[in-house]
This record gives sequence, C-alpha cells and structure tokens, in this order.
Amino acid sequence: MAEVFAGFLCGYISALVLTPILALGLLKMRATSDLANRLLPPGTSAVGLMVILHTGMAMFWTAAGLLLGLVLNAMNGGHRVQFLLIRNVAFTVFVAGLVLAAVAPIALLSSRYRRSALIGGSLVVLLFGWLMPYLAAWSSFD
Repeated sequence: MAEVFAGFLCGYISALVLTPILALGLLKMRATSDLANRLLPPGTSAVGLMVILHTGMAMFWTAAGLLLGLVLNAMNGGHRVQFLLIRNVAFTVFVAGLVLAAVAPIALLSSRYRRSALIGGSLVVLLFGWLMPYLAAWSSFD
C-alpha cells in the first residue's frame, strides 16, 4: 500500500512540475507551427492553458504512479541491491528504461525539443525511479 501511495504522490508532483514546461513549449510552438497557431490563437491565456493541461497530466501521471507503485511493490520482495543512494536499483533501471523508450524518439528526431524532452525525462526518472522507493520506505502505511 505504501508503494502505491508513493506512486500517486510522485505522479502528482510530476504533473505539477511538467505542466508549465509543456504549456510554455506549446505556446512557443505557435511561432513555427501552423497547427499550433490554429489550436492556440495569439490571445490564448497561458494560465488557462496550464489549468487544462494540468487536469489531463494529473490524471495521466497519477495513474502512471499507481501502476509503478504496484510494480515497485512486486520488486521490493527478496533482496534489494543498493548503489549510490539508490534504494532499489532494479526498479530505477526499469523506470529509466521506460522513460528512455518514451523520450528517445523525441530527442533523436527533433533537435528543437531535445532539451525539453531530456529535462522532462530526467525529472520523471528522478521522481519515480529515485524518490518513490524512499517515499514508500518512509511512509507509515502497511
């Protein structure tokens, strides 16, 4: 139970952190993309866009956190290998692999969005792969 709640919390933190990055990226995209300019006309409020994006991202990232919490619960059994302040190395490598599979096409195909994709991916690995096992261990749920 502690792992699932830690996943939910990390998912919500991810939504809070990644929403402004995505919103600013979409607003900057208006200058170069005709489709983005039609979807987000020049009078579009950045705050309104962030509210809409945050609603969707909060649902997505908390659901992803719940699923990763179940995976962490399954991977916590048996012996755990700790290395360089990483509580569960196997889980961190698993999360890093998932993020790499999602971010690699963007980073390889688009030089314009490479930095944003790598920063966002690094934040997700940091929150889910590194912080989530610690949150689960520190909680009082059981």
